[in-house]
Amino acid sequence: VCLFVCLFVCLFVCLFVCLFVCLFVCLFVCLFVCLFVCLFVCLFVCLFVCLFVCLFVCLFVCLFVCLFVCLFVCLFVCLFVCLFVCLFVCLFVCLFVCLFVCLFVCLFVCLFVCLFVCLFVCLFVCLFVCLFVCLFVCLFVCLFVCLFVCLFVCLFVCLFVCLFVCLFVCLFVCLFVCLFVCLFVCLLVC
Repeated sequence: VCLFVCLFVCLFVCLFVCLFVCLFVCLFVCLFVCLFVCLFVCLFVCLFVCLFVCLFVCLFVCLFVCLFVCLFVCLFVCLFVCLFVCLFVCLFVCLFVCLFVCLFVCLFVCLFVCLFVCLFVCLFVCLFVCLFVCLFVCLFVCLFVCLFVCLFVCLFVCLFVCLFVCLFVCLFVCLFVCLFVCLFVCLLVC
């Protein structure tokens, strides 16, 4: 009676103490290591890949579309307006030589200077502002949602699986080993 009572008391105390200490230490170490490694790797990879891909795609698409649209619209509008206004006003005042020289020089200089300056300034300002705002908002929202969902799901699944597996395995192993050792010792002594 004393042996069985002592054995069961010692076994349950030792088992629960060892199990809880080992489980909590292993779980916290594994969780912190895995979380930090996975988070840093995923964050850096996702951020760099998404940023470079989005930036290059958006920049090329927006630049080509905006440049062609703005160039054609501005060129046709400016050319027609300037040509009609200048021709009708200057034809009656200036000579044909002055008209042709001034028109060609002014049109080419003004068009090229204005178009290139305005297009590049507007495009780069709008593109960079929109891209950075959209990218940062999307990345932060997606990263936080995905990270929290994945972390909670993985944590709960891993914790429950590890706890149940470790508890059952350790309890059965320790119980059987201790019981057999104690029984044999008691039998031999008796």
